[in-house]
Amino acid sequence: MITTDSFTVKRPIVALILIELMLMIFVAGGSAYVSIAELTHPLAPFLGFIPIALFLVIYMTVKKRWSTFYFSGVSKLTKQQWLEYLPLLLVLIVLLIANKGFQPASFSFFAYMLLSQLFLVGFVEETLFRGMMLRILMPKGKMTAVIVSSALFGVTHALQALGGQSIEDTLLQIGYAFIVGFVLAMLVVRNRAILLTILFHGLHNFLNFTGNDPGTHLYDYLVIAILAVQLIWLLSSSKKNSINTNTIYT
Repeated sequence: MITTDSFTVKRPIVALILIELMLMIFVAGGSAYVSIAELTHPLAPFLGFIPIALFLVIYMTVKKRWSTFYFSGVSKLTKQQWLEYLPLLLVLIVLLIANKGFQPASFSFFAYMLLSQLFLVGFVEETLFRGMMLRILMPKGKMTAVIVSSALFGVTHALQALGGQSIEDTLLQIGYAFIVGFVLAMLVVRNRAILLTILFHGLHNFLNFTGNDPGTHLYDYLVIAILAVQLIWLLSSSKKNSINTNTIYT
C-alpha cells in the first residue's frame, strides 16, 4: 500500500475558494494588462500564470511539499500503470490530425508556446487542480476529491472562455474540461505521477495553439468519447482492485 505524508487543511472550502480566486484574478489581470499594453509576444497571453508558477515552486520547495502533491511517482510506475496513459497519447494524435498539422511560424514561436504550456499553464493548473485540490479534498473520500476538483476545472475553463460564445460551445467546453479533469485526476490518485498529467496538459494546449486549422466539434466529441472509454476502464479497474484488497484483508 502506498502511504502519503500528512497534509490536512482546517477549512477546505475556504482553501478551494482562495485557489480559484487566485487563479482567476491573476489570469484575468494578466490578460487585461496584455490588452492594455498591446503586447504581442507569444508568452503575453500567459503572463498571469508566471507569478502563480513562481509562488508554487517557492512554496513547495520551502515547505518540502513536492511529494505531497504527487511530483515523485513517475519512477515507481509499473508497466501496467504506464498502459493507463496510452489513451492520452491517442488524444494527442487526434488533436494533431484535427488541427491539420502545425501553422507556418518561426521556431521561436513554437519554442515559446511549448515552454509556456508545459512550465506555466500545464504546471500551474495541474498543481492546483490535480495536486492541491485533490489533497485538500482527500479526507472527504477519493471519489469526492476527483469529482469536485474536476467540476471546478470545468467551470473555471468555461469562465475563462466566456466572451460571446454560444451556449452550446460553453456547455461543450465545460463537458470537455470536466472529463479531461476527471481522467487526469483518476490517474493522479491511482499512480501519484502528476508530472505525466502536466506533460499531457502542456502538449494538449500546445497542439491547440499551434494548429494549422482549428478542428471541428466532431473531433472534440471524439476526444470526449476516447476519454469516456478510458474513464470507464479506470473506474472498473479501481473497483476491481478495491474488491480484491477487501478480499485479502477479510
